[in-house]
Amino acid sequence: MNFIMTNDVECHSFETNSLDESIPKRVEKEAMPELLALYRKYSVKATFFFTAQFARLSPKTVLMVKKEGHEIACHGYNHKDYYDVMNYKEQFKILEKSKKIIEDISETEVVSFRAPALRINKYTVRALENTGFKYDSSVASQRFDGPFTSGAFKKLGWILAPRKPYYLSYTNPFKKGQSSILELPISALIWPFIGTHMRLNPFITKQIQKLLMKESKITRKPLVFLFHPNECLEFKKKSTIRRGNWFCDNIRHGLKMKNLGKNSLKLLELVIKMAKKNNFNFFTVNAYKSVI
Repeated sequence: MNFIMTNDVECHSFETNSLDESIPKRVEKEAMPELLALYRKYSVKATFFFTAQFARLSPKTVLMVKKEGHEIACHGYNHKDYYDVMNYKEQFKILEKSKKIIEDISETEVVSFRAPALRINKYTVRALENTGFKYDSSVASQRFDGPFTSGAFKKLGWILAPRKPYYLSYTNPFKKGQSSILELPISALIWPFIGTHMRLNPFITKQIQKLLMKESKITRKPLVFLFHPNECLEFKKKSTIRRGNWFCDNIRHGLKMKNLGKNSLKLLELVIKMAKKNNFNFFTVNAYKSVI
């Protein structure tokens, strides 16, 4: 059975619920060394999806990850580039730009992509192919966030998306097709298998992991977990009352403040230990195809 540990590396501050260019240096000094040490302890090879903005602000973090033998991947430019509202030309331009920045810094070929906020559309598939990507992990099959996620309406396609890895369709990224882009869906059973929800309710996440592991033993579907290195940072809760999306800007922000810092690393370690106990092998996104 296979487990794919993925990490979205971005300039998000849980404190202000916004992009913050001071975050990369904090991750570089406070979070990434501890996260990499945890992966090293359990011989976990992981994929790190960097935004180009983060990579530019902290190239040292990119090189730290590369030195440990993990995969360097792309998470768009600055986490505000929502691909589900862009046409093909817009996506091609920003993907080409972001990929080049990360490749120049890491001095390695970048072939895996995850969209900011997991927001993609039918144009994303061609744009990924034509900018040299081979893998995507932006679909969360059977995950449902309702009003607690940005672009929720456009993500309803997740409900019927294939659970096992599949090649994307040119007309609908939530269906199997003939493209060359292999989709590795983020694991979910309504409740997503990700760091945010792990911190929100460790008990439910543990039960979800047990069910996902049973499914994997039957269907050979890999578990794909999503974590953010900035979850390892300590933040103080600040009021973010806004007149926009009440759920996303206020309630969701409060929930995402739970179990940050050292607690997040302890909870992540429990996820890894359970997988190891059940004989799951850890692979990067770009190494997965070689084991299927």
